[in-house]
Amino acid sequence: MNNLKGNTILITGAATGMGLSAAKWFSEQGNKVILVARNEERLKKVTSELSNASYIVCDLNQFEQLESLVEKVKEYYQDLNMVFLNAGTATNFQLLGAKNAYEISKTEMVVNFHSAVYLTHELIPLIENKEESAFIITTSGVVFGPDLTHPTYSASKAALHNYILGLRLELYRQKSNIELYELIAPLVDTPFSSSVESHLKVSADEVIKDLIVALKEKDLEVRPGLTEIVYKTYLSSPHEALLMINGANNI
Repeated sequence: MNNLKGNTILITGAATGMGLSAAKWFSEQGNKVILVARNEERLKKVTSELSNASYIVCDLNQFEQLESLVEKVKEYYQDLNMVFLNAGTATNFQLLGAKNAYEISKTEMVVNFHSAVYLTHELIPLIENKEESAFIITTSGVVFGPDLTHPTYSASKAALHNYILGLRLELYRQKSNIELYELIAPLVDTPFSSSVESHLKVSADEVIKDLIVALKEKDLEVRPGLTEIVYKTYLSSPHEALLMINGANNI
């Protein structure tokens, strides 16, 4: 992105963690920010603390709410030119040890993967005619190997990573000016990762700083901190990367 001021950006998962950190940064730089999350009380509070910000309540696990989100964006935010799909859900359980693994995996796939498919297809037509436009989608270092404490979450993020690669190629073939960024997040110290005990967690602000640098330099695959180390290890030995990911989570 050549200009990171004066944009209109929608951010999912914006009430906490990296989404909130990004919302604060973009708001401070003079952008219009639309915060999206499930918890309206939390959204009201954080939105009131930002400049030029509004919010839309949406549970990405509920398709009717996804439809309503898109309708509201198309009605009230025709100037939208940036979308940061950051929301996600993860459940800590052991493979072959959870009787409800099927239900867990369904929820994780809907929130982490299917919602991104829906929102990209619905919102790309709205932003593609802007002079500058971008999608940012958060995945995780587990795209290079599953974290066995969050096995089906890892699978959902791997699916999303694959989808991003395909979507980026399709945008290129259509000669679209949309920049599609993948934020491959490391282990971030947020409420989302509160169940994971590790000394390798980094702050949400650190990750967003790396994201902003990547946006300025048009580096489409963003691998902050430990993710870059895992990626380089994966290139030489996927098995070693797998062991590294699980070692980082104290398995």
